Amino acid sequence: VFGREHVPAQGAALIVCNHVSYIDWLLLLAAQRRPIRFVIFAAYARMWGVRHLLRWAGVIPIDGSAGPRSVLASLRRARAALARGEVVCIFAEGNITRTGFLLPFHRGFEQIVKRTPVPIIPACLDHVWGSIFSYQGGRFFWKWPREIPYPVSVAFGTPLPPTTPAAEVRLA
Repeated sequence: VFGREHVPAQGAALIVCNHVSYIDWLLLLAAQRRPIRFVIFAAYARMWGVRHLLRWAGVIPIDGSAGPRSVLASLRRARAALARGEVVCIFAEGNITRTGFLLPFHRGFEQIVKRTPVPIIPACLDHVWGSIFSYQGGRFFWKWPREIPYPVSVAFGTPLPPTTPAAEVRLA
């Protein structure tokens, strides 16, 4: 873990992270000491067997296919969590990478911090590509691990002002 000290011990912050695997949330939780509210794809929050656990964990479901009102409602819930002093994480690529390369960042997080100005903490998950939880080889899960334990890195960057555009956050 690099830059753990960049996540504030108290107060609100928005973590903006790349998205490489299905366990990215777990890696972020393990890499620092505060609870995190994750913005997740709404279909996961409706899955039988995990929906109650996700609701208990306080995830914020977002569903782009349900229309702009649904997206705005999710962004409002994220803003409300930040206004209460919580840490919220959004995977700005919007999807798990299928190639191992960083995808363009969606600008939804800009809307979150526009009305609730909090620091943006850029986060990078590295060496996760190639794990059994990534899409390397064209599939998730059904491959042999290269190493046990599998080494990964989690890096938190220097906090950025809430006015930082998506392209600059991506570079950070």
